[in-house]
Amino acid sequence: MPEGRQSPPPERQTDAQVNAPPASGHGTDQTDQKDQMNKDQFKHLTSNPAGPMDASLKEKFQKK
Repeated sequence: MPEGRQSPPPERQTDAQVNAPPASGHGTDQTDQKDQMNKDQFKHLTSNPAGPMDASLKEKFQKK
């Protein structure tokens, strides 16, 4: 049994299906600033972020 649905052939589609506007793909961000925003976010990423217990493990096993 195939998964999902297929569109009906063009001659059987309703007027709303035939004349539907194309998906715009516009999100909430401005497209002209999107590239700079991505670079700014990427700059602050770490390759291996600290876990929630890392600080307590360091404290627990440090030499006193």
